[in-house]
Amino acid sequence: MSKRSLPQTYVEDEDEAQTLIVTLRDATLGVTLELAYTIYRDRPVITRSARLINHSEQAVDLEKVASMQMDLPTQPLDAISLPGSYARERQLSRERLHRGVTQFESRRGASSHHMNPFVALADPNTNEFQGNVLGALLIYSGNHQVSLERDPIGQTRLTMGINEYNFDWRLAAGDSFQTPEVAMVYSTTGLNGMSQAYHDLLRDRVARSRYKHDLRPILINNWEATYFDFDADKIQSILDAAAPLGIEMFVLDDGWFGHRNDDNSSLGDWFVNRNKLPEGLADISKRTHDKGMRFGLWFEPENISADSDLYRAHPDWVLGVPDRGRTLSRNEYVLDFSQPDVVDNIFEQMTAVLDKVPIDYIKWDMNRNLTEVYSPHSDSAHEGETSHRFILGVYDLMERLTKRYPQILFEGCSGGGGRFDAGLMYYMPQSWPSDIMTRLNGSKFNMGLHSFIQFLQLPPMSGRARMNC
Repeated sequence: MSKRSLPQTYVEDEDEAQTLIVTLRDATLGVTLELAYTIYRDRPVITRSARLINHSEQAVDLEKVASMQMDLPTQPLDAISLPGSYARERQLSRERLHRGVTQFESRRGASSHHMNPFVALADPNTNEFQGNVLGALLIYSGNHQVSLERDPIGQTRLTMGINEYNFDWRLAAGDSFQTPEVAMVYSTTGLNGMSQAYHDLLRDRVARSRYKHDLRPILINNWEATYFDFDADKIQSILDAAAPLGIEMFVLDDGWFGHRNDDNSSLGDWFVNRNKLPEGLADISKRTHDKGMRFGLWFEPENISADSDLYRAHPDWVLGVPDRGRTLSRNEYVLDFSQPDVVDNIFEQMTAVLDKVPIDYIKWDMNRNLTEVYSPHSDSAHEGETSHRFILGVYDLMERLTKRYPQILFEGCSGGGGRFDAGLMYYMPQSWPSDIMTRLNGSKFNMGLHSFIQFLQLPPMSGRARMNC
């Protein structure tokens, strides 16, 4: 497997957890499966993952590799999941499990607005503070699947991991494949007990940022105020109005780069738009800091515009089937992050900005789903690896940037809450929860988000609040 790594839980003291590895061998195929169970000493947490090793002299095709499977006692169970849609993310759903197979999944190339990679199985009488509940949370930001199979005698089998859809991994001789990790929590004190255990685990042993315990700054973003139509004078007027109100940070959003005056151009060209900002980003950063505020900047590293220098130089760096049309969404294509050269280029462009300009915060956006998930640089035997390798490429870029700039507060975003998951939290201690705009719907959403964060898994500081006037 690629040397690119996956996000996972960690320990700061070797005595706080122990890991049991159960090794299963297929003597006929020459394949070994290692099942890892990490048990925390002072937390009601077990993490699960799997590693498949090919000891044979020939390649093995993996068509499905789950992170965990668990058979539960014969009893009635309620399944709690988090379905939704754009601007209606994480609408809490609770339903009784019946005979057959129930699946919750995303095939969109991300954890998605539509189904979060989480499930809880509760006794029917479990409420917020009483009853038994088991939670399972996949620490992953790509295609995922939860399967709940209830057999004729009432036993339930839980399986969770990477979605088998569009997945086929060619495991070469001597190579191995590591699955994402599942964090399981058990509570006898209802959903609140599960929630608190997840909060503590994700804040203390998933998030790594120096800001993970800090109160987040109050910020103002120019997007709804100016959209693409701004210059230094307009930004100055926002700063002048915001500083006396106690606003602690200004974020310059989309439109500062290339020749981007609308959403039809310049993604992939991460150099300053001198027509708008003739003195550059350093000037805006200085103006912001002179007001006693921190300065933040918007990026969308994974996507590209057809009208961009990068696309003109490397049209083959886009996901898509050769000689067939590609699907535009928000007037942009998706870069082929399964290829290290593509990730390296974006890293070099971003560091050229971040090394020179004092920046305190980055909003990392991703405004579309993955379509035509085909890499022009992969052969047919490896095309089924593209969607997972894409996520590994995203993680690789995030790992390099967050290590190089530990002083920067990174925030994840994906058209709102399209990638609001524990995998992203490993790199970025907070995420933009939704693009919902209206005051009435926003109030309803914030109640739902409160339920999602307080009542289920991610800690409160992981989601930023939004108010529109």
